[in-house]
Amino acid sequence: MDKKTTRKKDFTRKTSSDKKRIKKHSRPKVLYNQKFLVPLRKKRKNEYDPDEEARLEKIIFGDPSDIINNLQDEPTTRAADKSVDIDNEEIVGDDSNRDSSQDKSDCDAASGSEDESVKSEKKKAAWKDDDDYNYTVNTALRAQNRRLPCKRPEKYYKTYLENRHKLLSGAPKWAELETKDEADADLDNDILKHSCHLETSKVKNLPKNLIDIKALKALNKSTHTEGPIITSVEFHPTSTVALVAGTAGILSLFQVNGHTNEKLHSMLFKKFPISNATFMKEGTEVLLGSEYYPYCHTYDLMNDKTYKLPLPRGITNMKRYEVSPDGKFIALCGRMGQIHLLHSCTKELIHTFKMNSKCRALAFTPDSRTLVTHGDGSEMYVWDVNTRTCINRAIDDGCLSCASLAVSPSGQFVATGSAQGVVNIYDTKKVWEERSPTPVKIVMNLVTSVTSLKFNPTSEILSAASVEKHNAFKMLHIPSFTVFSNFPAFQTNIGMPQMISYSPASGYLSIANRTGTALLYRLKHYGNY
Repeated sequence: MDKKTTRKKDFTRKTSSDKKRIKKHSRPKVLYNQKFLVPLRKKRKNEYDPDEEARLEKIIFGDPSDIINNLQDEPTTRAADKSVDIDNEEIVGDDSNRDSSQDKSDCDAASGSEDESVKSEKKKAAWKDDDDYNYTVNTALRAQNRRLPCKRPEKYYKTYLENRHKLLSGAPKWAELETKDEADADLDNDILKHSCHLETSKVKNLPKNLIDIKALKALNKSTHTEGPIITSVEFHPTSTVALVAGTAGILSLFQVNGHTNEKLHSMLFKKFPISNATFMKEGTEVLLGSEYYPYCHTYDLMNDKTYKLPLPRGITNMKRYEVSPDGKFIALCGRMGQIHLLHSCTKELIHTFKMNSKCRALAFTPDSRTLVTHGDGSEMYVWDVNTRTCINRAIDDGCLSCASLAVSPSGQFVATGSAQGVVNIYDTKKVWEERSPTPVKIVMNLVTSVTSLKFNPTSEILSAASVEKHNAFKMLHIPSFTVFSNFPAFQTNIGMPQMISYSPASGYLSIANRTGTALLYRLKHYGNY
């Protein structure tokens, strides 16, 4: 046997012995039981524990057994311990004592002493910060590194901020405390109030001489594309939406809030300058007319569709028209003293009235039964819509040519605006019956043609405007027949007013002018819209 073979055998013998030695000292495999095949899950710390929940409930809400014991052992009378703070601003006491004293005062309502004590108490503030009475004006200015232009009488910084806010914005209505009348202390009224029944709000009369009005952001501030002349602006009868239309043939809808007046939708009618646009069918449709074409457009707000409708034969334009309050009829001025009465749905001609002079203004009464028209002559024509007859022809005092006409929503007054700048206000009954009625009031504050007249929905304000002069706008207080002297003011820039519109609750006033702007004003005496 040679050396190579012996070496090979020795090598194989060593490797086999090494493998056995490794197997002997290697760690044996661990076989898990069947229950450890699924990974172990740690117990959550916030797992529901009923005992812990019961313990926390007792700490926060107390033990129910204690409530029963307190009800059984409650004494019949309690002493209401009240303490007055240093600044004499509020009465501080225990809540339970306050409730018991309130119950006692309700039981002893017959005695006058309890009622006087309840009335004398001031309402407790919802929040009180102790730092308000430690933070003076000088400390606040020193921290802000500034100084006031003049010396202030306030000592505390809180009082200074309150007075400054009232000076700039006025006191908000929600912060005013309503004083209760003695008649409101009856038992029946208290039951109604505490049972969440709605009480009819007391109507406050509009004060005369001065009107509380505030200029807001213009309605079409975000667009300004309706045209150089805004011919129509109107508020939706049921929602806070307003339309603005102009000579560019663009109709825009805006969300009225006074701050942003966000645009909702815009629609272009090509080669159709809009002369008049108004809501119809309770605000679901918009009717648009033009002085240049013998057809009109209707825009359906619910389906977002437009329809082009031709006018009846003989009608050449829809420059001046009025929709009846019930939405059934459309009356528009024609040629040669004609007044056409159309059906609002089909736009078919129902009847044609005839005046002796050209018709320039017309208006329906609130009941939609009577139509009043006026024009180049000095006579007002009163038409019965049902019988299609003329009821009366009343002479307008001192008027040679009428430019505008308006009937109050209450149906009590009829206002006419002449081309000479005179506004006559008549009693409706006299216009219906007399040949030469006497005006209740003659307003001569304008010197140019009165092109727009508009009553507010409460019939307390009559607005008159002239498109022929800058800032030619006046507001008349109807109950006293006096003109508001503070609007427009010296800084007010209305331009040449083209159209006037009030919101349904008289909260907003919009004035469209010939600079492509629909101005918006807030009448603070009325509601939000």
